[in-house]
Amino acid sequence: MHVKFIARGTGSAKAAADHLLGERDAAGKPREVVEVRRGDPDTVAAVADSLEFEQKYTSGVIACAPEGQPPDAQIEAVLDQFEQTAWARLQPNRYCWSAAEHRERGGGVHVHLFAARCDLETGKSLNIAPPGWQKTFGPLRDAFNHEHGWSRPDDPARARAQQQPEHRAYIDAAKLRAGLAVEPGPREAIRDYLVQRVERGGRAEPSRRRRRAEGSGTRSAAPGQLRDPPRPRERAAVAAEGSFVRA
Repeated sequence: MHVKFIARGTGSAKAAADHLLGERDAAGKPREVVEVRRGDPDTVAAVADSLEFEQKYTSGVIACAPEGQPPDAQIEAVLDQFEQTAWARLQPNRYCWSAAEHRERGGGVHVHLFAARCDLETGKSLNIAPPGWQKTFGPLRDAFNHEHGWSRPDDPARARAQQQPEHRAYIDAAKLRAGLAVEPGPREAIRDYLVQRVERGGRAEPSRRRRRAEGSGTRSAAPGQLRDPPRPRERAAVAAEGSFVRA
């Protein structure tokens, strides 16, 4: 399980609510399941759009890997603990939030969090995910992952040599869902090249120039090995030979 807040909260909250409840995802593919588990996204949007703050709402996601397959009771327990952590010591009538579950065809579960960014009693701004929010919600995530044996984002067994930037991973995932081919980017090409070197014991595929030189019988310096510069007498001999040829 992974918990993450999204760096957005300006603009129309109604548009954000419509996206959460929409029958299609950002790539235009039909969603398998859309279920509201907490609150009412339309009510949250109405409250958020009535605020005069620049940051009107907070959005986030609780994501579970396809192999996790958490049952309803476990999802409800996660949401209960999330609510108690996000609005600790506040009565439910002082905040407005909702949670909408999206299930993917492969079995992945994403619960999207949507909250108006204010204290309903005081009217002041209330940010449940300020900078450093990982220190608050990280222990909650880790506790459930260890309790149920869910996949962890910090699990070394799931680590990759080079993680994709978030925007690149999002675009690639959308293309795959739409049935489009994904072209490797420069980062992926460099990563694959370095992985190839490691798998070959530090040697990668010989370059085109080196293969051409070896095919013609010309000696080529080994990769990473520099030739010694010519000595002064050798340079003078080469220069004299060049002058003789030109003459």
